[in-house]
Amino acid sequence: MGKFRSSYVNRKVLQLGNQVNVVLTGKWLFICILVGMIAGFSALAFAFALDTLLHFSLKDLAGYNFPIPAGESDQIIPFDLSEALHVKNVWWIIFLPAIGAGLAGFLTKRFAPEAAGGGVDSVVKSFHFNKGYIRARVPFVKFIASVLTVGTGGSAGREGPIAQISGGIASFLASKLNLSEKERKIVLIAGMGAGIGAIFQSPIGGAIYSAEVLYKKDIESEGLMPSIIASIIAYSIFSSMSGWKTVFRFEAVRFEEPTEFPLYILLSILLTLTAIVYTRSFKFIKNSFFEKMMINDYYKPVIGGLMVGLIATQFPPILESSYGYLQEGLHGNLPVWFMLALAFLKILTTSLTVKSGASGGVFAPTMVIGGLLGGAFGLGIEQWFPGLISDPKGFILVGMAAFFASVEKVPIAATIIITEMSGSYELIVPLIFASAISFIGSQSWSLYDVQIDTKLDSPSYRGEFLNDAMESVKVRSAFKPIKNMPILSVYDDINSILKVFTDSELLVLPVKNKSDELVGLITLNDLRLLLNEQSEPGLIVAADIMTRLNILHLNDPISMAFKIFKQTNLPEIPVLAHGSPNVVIGVLTERNFLIAYERSLSEQTSEY
Repeated sequence: MGKFRSSYVNRKVLQLGNQVNVVLTGKWLFICILVGMIAGFSALAFAFALDTLLHFSLKDLAGYNFPIPAGESDQIIPFDLSEALHVKNVWWIIFLPAIGAGLAGFLTKRFAPEAAGGGVDSVVKSFHFNKGYIRARVPFVKFIASVLTVGTGGSAGREGPIAQISGGIASFLASKLNLSEKERKIVLIAGMGAGIGAIFQSPIGGAIYSAEVLYKKDIESEGLMPSIIASIIAYSIFSSMSGWKTVFRFEAVRFEEPTEFPLYILLSILLTLTAIVYTRSFKFIKNSFFEKMMINDYYKPVIGGLMVGLIATQFPPILESSYGYLQEGLHGNLPVWFMLALAFLKILTTSLTVKSGASGGVFAPTMVIGGLLGGAFGLGIEQWFPGLISDPKGFILVGMAAFFASVEKVPIAATIIITEMSGSYELIVPLIFASAISFIGSQSWSLYDVQIDTKLDSPSYRGEFLNDAMESVKVRSAFKPIKNMPILSVYDDINSILKVFTDSELLVLPVKNKSDELVGLITLNDLRLLLNEQSEPGLIVAADIMTRLNILHLNDPISMAFKIFKQTNLPEIPVLAHGSPNVVIGVLTERNFLIAYERSLSEQTSEY
């Protein structure tokens, strides 16, 4: 047996450590676990507070027995459609949403205006325009305001709020840990993904959503892995306390009929058109209704909530998230007319709730609208053309994914979230198929105004892309070669300098000393200013008017030229021959610099 060589082992261990980067890995693992724990417990607290208030307000006070998803209850509760349309105490239904929305509107307006609305849009805005920073008070205001809004029957969901709550706490944590701007934005993404992954009980889908929702046509790949780690931790904590189960439970649906693809295409097109109505409804309610009201902003959420309450007196299923009706649709307990009515009324009431200034998410309503429209489509096909489809329940799930992808621009996340929420892994093919069609057909609009196309369009990344573009292009590919480049001497008088400028048509000329070394530059503009002065030009030589020597080498990146142009305002910069400190072979003009830069920028853009 050979002698044990400790130096060899130490060297290999050191090499492995350098490759793995143990310190960096440990740092991010610690941060992601911490973010996941915070998000998991925040989601538990939020869900508990919301469910408690919902039970008290709608069931105890209003006497409305709304259904809930099977995954939220251990009991099988028989569903009665007539009971779902009946409320015992109508007056409570009228005023409860107004009370909750009014209190929420006061809180947000008084303490944190950015906590109003859905939640996801505020996180996206923070990422792109505020360096990933969210004020410390925002998560707490969002928590209370969203519980008040949704807990009293406001037509909104819980997922958007938890995205802002967990994302805001993660942003605060990043600031306390003195992380860089780039790191803080990654932690923000991880927090948002962890919160959604926990409350949806969809760890992978939540993580992908947080990286995908930032852009219409791109994905934040750097934040994906940290988000996955944090989301899995948050999901594990949440499920350990609430139960390891999917949100929806029903008899499994399989994809076994490729002949249904034309129907999925038709459904996707119909949902894409409906998405236009949905997004425009949001903008109309805000811009043409609430914005034009000549009243104090504190009263607008009250009016929105009151209108929701009045609609609920005639059709109470529009209250809260309406998730339970998706569950009943999956059980086959809803008729076509009911699903269509709830879907379109949900568009109106969610717009009134969220855009009035109250606080609640659009996540759940979006999936309810898409799922019920898909269910109505599938059930209608089954009734009118018996035997054409295998199971109408599959169209509910496909509708959820396709509408979600169309409205929020998250085709991959939509597929994974619906799959994890329902356990319908055998339907993943039609889910992604319909999501892709809806996503492609809806490129020109989005539910979130702050959502931008690609990284290149983000102010958050613009500086990095500018630097990349300028670093990738060398001076040799952009400069203008000049044979017999004219060179001035430090002893040349004004007349000699003027003649050289006239003969060469250059705007900048280099100056050499008696040792044939470059020592400065003279610009045509400086010469003109001198000639306009009342002085004796014959007494002035090049050494008197030359400025600092600024030159470029062939292998310099054009970022170097950018710095010189910015600092000196030179119209062009002399370029030296390779390996020579004094031989000028041409100039780089501002025009050639801009052409080279724009060409490089266009090449980078085409990669996205």
